[in-house]
Amino acid sequence: MNEKKNVILLTTRTTHHNFFINQISKICNLFIVFEKKKIKPIFETRHSYEIDQNIYEKKTWFNNKNFKTHAKLKILDVFDINDVATSIFIKKNNPDIIFSFGISKLNRDFLKKINKNIYNFHGGDTSFYRGLDNHLWSLYHNDINGLKVTLHQIDNDLDTGGIIFKKKLNLKKTNKLHQVRLLNTDACVSLAKKFIMSKSFKVRKSKKIGRYYSYMSGALKNVINKNYIKKLKIIYNDY
Repeated sequence: MNEKKNVILLTTRTTHHNFFINQISKICNLFIVFEKKKIKPIFETRHSYEIDQNIYEKKTWFNNKNFKTHAKLKILDVFDINDVATSIFIKKNNPDIIFSFGISKLNRDFLKKINKNIYNFHGGDTSFYRGLDNHLWSLYHNDINGLKVTLHQIDNDLDTGGIIFKKKLNLKKTNKLHQVRLLNTDACVSLAKKFIMSKSFKVRKSKKIGRYYSYMSGALKNVINKNYIKKLKIIYNDY
């Protein structure tokens, strides 16, 4: 029987990241670094659909119970993921794989210290959409190109590293905007399991570098939320 791989996950304490932890911890020796840092944009980005999102995910994944991290998992809490404590934790636990999921940008000095590949889960297709809120931006533009999840290597720029896997999201399975993140997370779990269990994999250089997008405002989120079904019909040609 093959030994379980040591995997370090750089992430945050949110409902969807908790589900990711719950799933991949079953197939690997998982070590977690939680980042507390939150960047506040200068404009309002919140929208009420995000409350429904958390309610929906908690009900679907955890049957409305509070998630508790398994007691055996080794956990480090840091304010900024680039803290020296993170690099010490990584070197101490000697991982076979390092994943990042939903954290702030890893700076050059940090990447130099680690000197190992880090693989990031990006909500979007990096060949078309880089940065933040990419599924929302894809919906805003009625564009199917961004409705994917990409697992890619991290380099010194944002979302430009070599591509490992991509997976399409089928939003036909949804009828509300608050259901999209759950599909995204399920796809990330699927790609993580595939990667962990792989004996080998290819890294493909992207033929095209996508446009960078920042946070979406609450006002634009409202436009998408109100017109969600209409947008899906445009994207999927009147499904």
